[in-house]
Amino acid sequence: MRTIFLLISLILFTNCQTTKSIRFSQKENEIVTNQNLKTFLANTKNPKIVLRVPYTSKEVSENDKNTYLYNAIEHEFLKNGFIVRDRQLFNQIIANSENNLNYEVLKQKSDTELIIELSQLRDDIIYETNQYYDGNNNIKVEKDIFYKKAGAMVEFKVIIVKNNEYAGVYKFHYSPCSVEPCVISLSIKDYEKLRKAQSKSEPIPVEIVNNDVMEDFIRRATQQLINEMRK
Repeated sequence: MRTIFLLISLILFTNCQTTKSIRFSQKENEIVTNQNLKTFLANTKNPKIVLRVPYTSKEVSENDKNTYLYNAIEHEFLKNGFIVRDRQLFNQIIANSENNLNYEVLKQKSDTELIIELSQLRDDIIYETNQYYDGNNNIKVEKDIFYKKAGAMVEFKVIIVKNNEYAGVYKFHYSPCSVEPCVISLSIKDYEKLRKAQSKSEPIPVEIVNNDVMEDFIRRATQQLINEMRK
């Protein structure tokens, strides 16, 4: 009798602890570089650049939650031989309407040759699937539940200051669970809770990409940007 009880308990425990994992395909990056930028970088050993971020006022920039990411981008450029100008000082210069009308003057006063414009930055792009892999790496399909993970995206635009020319556009993606699968095993209790919430159309909270993963993604994306610019 005791043996039968232990066997039933083991079966129930195994069902509750069935390993499930999900995977997403890495979304392709979008790269455009014009010949003028390639020629400029081929002839310029230490280009003078400034990072332009979405917010320009000093007060907003100092309280921007993404400041650590801006710093990471600038550090990657410094490591690769670029001369990085102070972005706050550059913003003060371009705030002058006279300078905005004449890019040659802007180039001289800011001593900057390229603007690296951070045109988009998101850490809340939702990836979802109703497929999962079981412990034997077989694909299974859920009938009434979707698993969600947050991904990220960053887009850079490169401007040659001298003639205000858009010389390159680069969009990089972080797709979660693409390099390593994400384990999403759920107990029966948690599975039923999630299923009921989804059936009632209640919002299921999905966390944004955490800071460490986001910084690693931004550093790698910046290095890719530099490599693509210099090809």
